[in-house]
Amino acid sequence: MRAIRSFVGRGMAAAGWRLTGFADRLRAETPPSAKTLVGDRVLEWSWCLAHLPASPGLVLDFGAGNGILSAGAVLGGHRVVAVDLEACAFEFALDRVDYRHGDFNELEFEPRSFDYVLNCSTIEHVGLAGRYSGSHEETDADLRAMKKLASLLKPGGTMALTAPVGRDGVFPPFHRVYGSERLPRLLSPFAIVTERYMAKQNGPRWQEVDREIALAEEGSASYYALGLFRLVPA
Repeated sequence: MRAIRSFVGRGMAAAGWRLTGFADRLRAETPPSAKTLVGDRVLEWSWCLAHLPASPGLVLDFGAGNGILSAGAVLGGHRVVAVDLEACAFEFALDRVDYRHGDFNELEFEPRSFDYVLNCSTIEHVGLAGRYSGSHEETDADLRAMKKLASLLKPGGTMALTAPVGRDGVFPPFHRVYGSERLPRLLSPFAIVTERYMAKQNGPRWQEVDREIALAEEGSASYYALGLFRLVPA
């Protein structure tokens, strides 16, 4: 685990410059008192890597993006299947990573074949067109993806999920926000092992809050509360 913690620190530093432009744009486009998502990735990446199984296994990185989570899993001794709608953007070449480019809901996988799923700030984009190349509009594509993910986990397998929470809403083409109506539907294929919630209540820093407070947050295209979950198939 020491290697993973070291990697996370290096990876976040390396990724920081990529996020700076987005953070600067958020600051420029919102009043000084407005809430933004700045800093969310630090929490989400940390949550997902903190729950990697100790024993080597097969990991599905759903929405792999820049590959920081795939690399963290490989450096922790796991094999990884990395899936993303867009062409591979990894700036590294590591053994034990199988990159699959395409729509997750249309790709084929062996049922009950994965020990762990990384579902980091991805599910909220599924079925919303316009933000990522290859995306298309489908109202319940996110719910369909969650059912499929549950079917791919081995008995005893777990999934780390991070997702926007607050008052139910859709902010195309950016993301959905899961509230008291849609969040239970999203999680229905799973049982919750652990859940924690983060929001910006007093100032620019994320703070841990109760579920009720998180689900009462008013989301937007540039802010929402965070739900952090460890799940097993129901």
